[in-house]
Amino acid sequence: MMLVPRLSCDPPSPPPVMPNRQKQILFSVSGVLGFSCALMAAVATGLPFWVTGAVLCRTGAELVNATGAELDKFLGELNYGLFHGQRVKQCGLGGRPSRFSWLSSCLVMVLFASEVNIHHLSHRIANFNEVNFVFQTYTQRYDLCFWLFFLVFLLHGLNFSLIRLAGVQFPFRGGKESAPSGGAADLMY
Repeated sequence: MMLVPRLSCDPPSPPPVMPNRQKQILFSVSGVLGFSCALMAAVATGLPFWVTGAVLCRTGAELVNATGAELDKFLGELNYGLFHGQRVKQCGLGGRPSRFSWLSSCLVMVLFASEVNIHHLSHRIANFNEVNFVFQTYTQRYDLCFWLFFLVFLLHGLNFSLIRLAGVQFPFRGGKESAPSGGAADLMY
């Protein structure tokens, strides 16, 4: 048997697309995680369930000196998200629901939690366009959509580590190689 040397004009054999089953499974899982993150982010962005709270009609409660079960008649509801929300004002004789909308430029999504706490956003929304009564934030908690976005960030971190475990070399890992400079000859042409 005679060995034929390989000529340089022969095309090289293509490298295997995925050398083993483990890498295929890791990429499949990371693809599913990426798609689910995009879907969850799209759904959670449009819903008004980022912050849920209760507001107390302080003026009405002080007028009748309400305590215990009477105090519940003066507790309204408040829930809002990045784009819109709803508040129900309770001042003794039933609720007055109202909806509101705004542009997300005033609430940067990354700084949403600090916007809620530092600028007392729930208190400002509860007292918006209110002349006769003063509303006070009674309870406030982050709701479903806020935690969904938190989960999306965690899943992106998990996705990044799964791809890294699969052996993918990211482009920012290695240093760039520079060709030796020819000096003034490079500038002339």
